This record gives sequence, structure tokens and C-alpha cells, in this order.
Amino acid sequence: MSATANPLHGTHATVSLQTHTIAGIFVDVHGLDEVPSSASSVACLWLLNPRLKTKESMAPVASQIISTWNKRIQEGQAGKSPKGLIAAAFDQRNHGSRLVDRLHNQAWRDGNPRHAQDMFGCYHGTAMDTSHLINHLESYIFTSQSGPKITHHFALGISLGAHATWHCLLSDPRITAGVVGIGCLDYTRLMTDRARLSKRKTYTDTAPPGAAFLGSPDFPQALQNAIAQFDPAGLLLPGIFNPIGPDPQPEKENLDRFKILLRERLHGKQILNLSGKEDKLVPYAADEPFLNVFKQVLAEDPSLDIKFEDIIFDGVGHAFSKAMADKATDWLCDILAKDDHFVSSKI
Repeated sequence: MSATANPLHGTHATVSLQTHTIAGIFVDVHGLDEVPSSASSVACLWLLNPRLKTKESMAPVASQIISTWNKRIQEGQAGKSPKGLIAAAFDQRNHGSRLVDRLHNQAWRDGNPRHAQDMFGCYHGTAMDTSHLINHLESYIFTSQSGPKITHHFALGISLGAHATWHCLLSDPRITAGVVGIGCLDYTRLMTDRARLSKRKTYTDTAPPGAAFLGSPDFPQALQNAIAQFDPAGLLLPGIFNPIGPDPQPEKENLDRFKILLRERLHGKQILNLSGKEDKLVPYAADEPFLNVFKQVLAEDPSLDIKFEDIIFDGVGHAFSKAMADKATDWLCDILAKDDHFVSSKI
């Protein structure tokens, strides 16, 4: 979400790049030339960039993951019938080639009074764009009847892109694994804390501070209505967490609804959540109340079949560190080596 959220610039071999215009969006497709000729099945990793960055910033991540996977294929460590792997990156809305107004990518501190609305609308739209592009990508890159099929879709997002990754996982059944890099799943808590740090009058000019922030011009009711439909915490456990006070334990009816929605939206999916312990822009504390309930429910009900791994990296602020990239790479490659579940290319 900020210029500090730099994707890793590593030393891995650069993979091939083709850029296609799909539904009016420039889409960088990495690794297409390296797909083994014997592969009948291909996985696509959707790469979602941070705020103030572009699709090009995700190229090092694409190169690292694809080259590592292809090395596994060469070494016979990619399963019985190795899948090909490509990565697709496109600019988030109002970023890079899709830039409309620079101010609307900025925060409150940078003079944008609609920071909360702009950011939520941006990455919610990016998740919608991802699903739309999934509908059409294959028809641009695999045009032969004898060519491979895209049978798996994963997502990896950093910062703003990580927020979008949660939306992708919740909204599209074809995306079965996601890496959330320095992202957040409770937008209300995140932005309430940011209003505090930014000393917004809508936060500071009440007693107690923050009591009237929700519903103010900085966080209007219509935005809250959208959050209730699409934000993970807002959708799955609405009204449970108090961003300016202690959180009550969810009642049984809340948890019952929570489990129903988890089964509908995330059953069979795998999620890797990577956070920096020193991250002040997107602090782990904004996620923690929700994640405590989420982890407890997953532990109590294995039938939900949601694999969730949560790692906090010491000494890391708001950055996608080398250790995070290495963990994401191994995690995704392990899934590719084991996962034989077919994912339809249509919703």
C-alpha cells in the first residue's frame, strides 16, 4: 500500500514475457515459453501489485516462482504429471497504464480526503478484474485445440494486492490458493487505526476518540455497506469487532453463520498469510481479532477443509521481504506438486 512495499528483486533467472490486451487491460504473461511441451495442464498465478506500484514491479516475483517450479520439473520433484506454471500481472485500477488521477491513490496524510473510499474501491475492483480476466486469458494464449488448458488459478498479492487476494479467494471458486503478503482482511479496523495515526478530525474530535468515525465523511455509511458485502471481516463476522474498544466473543448464531459462509466461500482452499512484525502501515493487530476466531473455528471443524498458515516475520516492516518471497515460492510449488484437483475455467 505504500512505496515501501517493494516486491523482491532477486537473482533468479528471468522468464519469458508476453503482453496481451485483454478486455481493455494490458496483461503481462510470464513464463509462457517455458511451459513444457508435454504439459496438458497449466496453473496460472495472478500477481496483484502494491499501491503506488505497477504490474512491472511483480516481475521478480514471477521469475522466482516460475524458475523454481521449472527447476523442480527438471529435477523430477514436481509430481507424476507436472503442470506448467505461468503468472499473469496487470495494473490495479488507477495504477500504471490505468492511471486516471494520482491523488486518488494517495492517503489522508497526502491530501486525499477520500482515501478510504478510493482504496477499497480500487482493490475490490481489482478482484473483479481478476475474475473477468480468468474468463478470457486462455483464449489469448492457448488457441490450439491440442494445446494445454489452464486448470488451476492461484493469487499472490502484496499490500494493496494482498487485500485484493482475500477478495479473490472469497469471491471466485476457481482461485483455490492465495498468498496474502502484508495485507489485511478487516478494512474497518485498519482504516480506523489509520485515521487515528493520521489525526483525522473525524477521529480526534469526539469523546472517546473515534466514537463517531464510522459514518463520518471519512468513512460513510455507503462504504460500510460495501464492506459488509465484500470485506472478509465485514462479510463473515459483521459487527463483531469494535475498532476502538474490546472485542466481544461472537455469539453462537454469529459463529454458525460464519461456518456456513466459510464452507460456501473457502472450502478446499489454501491460504498463506505473511505479515511483518514491525509493520505500522498494515499492522498485524488489525487482522488479529478476526484471525483468532478464524483459527479457532478451523481447528474445531476440520471438515471445513481450509488450510491456513499464518507467519509473522521478525524485524520486517511494511515490505515483502526475501524470506517472505522464499516461503511463498516453496509453498506454491509444494501445492503444484501435490494438487491434482481440476478447477473449471468457468464459474
